[in-house]
Amino acid sequence: MAVYLKLGNYYIDYYADGRRVREKVGPSLKLARQAERKRKTEIAEGKFFPDKRKPSISFAEAAELYWELHAKHKASAPVTRYHKDRLKTAFGSKRLDQISIPDILRYLNDVKASSTAATANRHHNIIRSIFYRAIEWDKFSGPNPAAKVKQFQVENSRLRFLSKEEIAELTEKCHPRLYPIIVCALMTGMRRGEILQLTWENVNLEQNMIYVLKSKSGKPREIPIASKLREVLVSLRSRLEGLVFDIPVITLRRLFETALEDARIKEFRFHDLRHTFASHYIMRTNDLPATQKLLGHHSPIMTQRYAHLSSGHLKVGMQLLDTGMDTIWTPKPAEVSDGSEKRQDLAV
Repeated sequence: MAVYLKLGNYYIDYYADGRRVREKVGPSLKLARQAERKRKTEIAEGKFFPDKRKPSISFAEAAELYWELHAKHKASAPVTRYHKDRLKTAFGSKRLDQISIPDILRYLNDVKASSTAATANRHHNIIRSIFYRAIEWDKFSGPNPAAKVKQFQVENSRLRFLSKEEIAELTEKCHPRLYPIIVCALMTGMRRGEILQLTWENVNLEQNMIYVLKSKSGKPREIPIASKLREVLVSLRSRLEGLVFDIPVITLRRLFETALEDARIKEFRFHDLRHTFASHYIMRTNDLPATQKLLGHHSPIMTQRYAHLSSGHLKVGMQLLDTGMDTIWTPKPAEVSDGSEKRQDLAV
């Protein structure tokens, strides 16, 4: 048996009839110790008959509760809502205690087959979080089946970005509703969730600055507005508040896939627009620290994946070094020896 503290309440953890039981006692450690001793005695004397578990809430109810209380106000909310709705469709009205590890594995394998391992892992994270929140909020008393499912291995070396010609093709084929979003992604490197959560309150057209208050790293950042993006934002500003790009994720996905198909661009994701921004910024500025700041990377290690694109600044640096080393003595042609005389002396 064990007593542990979680979110301000003490729990006792024990086994009865081969089944693990975790029982919430309350904020008092003394009462928790008393309850632990009582359960131990009841189990030893064969007098402990725990009530059958009450049926848990459905997955759909748990998913909506998770959305309202936990995920709704985060920067990743638009993406989370899309995944949450897909999960509700997949698991339907099944109760949480009816969902098994094989059920989750089958679902994740289907997602991976139709998308990518990284996307399947994001679905897995949400499923696992929904179960954990349901346990914390006393809506489910069983173990978390998603916690025992291993995530897929993801290859993170992929760096796909658009050439200038591909950018021209994509922007030309964009639906009018999609075009401003693509321009914003290409000119800022913002993540899809950050773009969809951007409000006019955080766009300052007087100072030409976008303020990202909620980011993946948890740190806010400022992004200057380039002239092309400013023209697009000015054309959109019919109101002074609310979302800048008011579009559902599923609509954005559909329009983006159509634009890629029309532009004949293959193996490209929306997130690769962020890589496109970073790659072209590096190739023109050779400034990795500035790129890290604009992208909001927590560590410079993440920005190093673009370092091979900044080799131009090494050549410029060598030219500057060469200019600064003009005091190095340079021998005249006649004074340059190939060492033959020395070799003759040695031979003698």
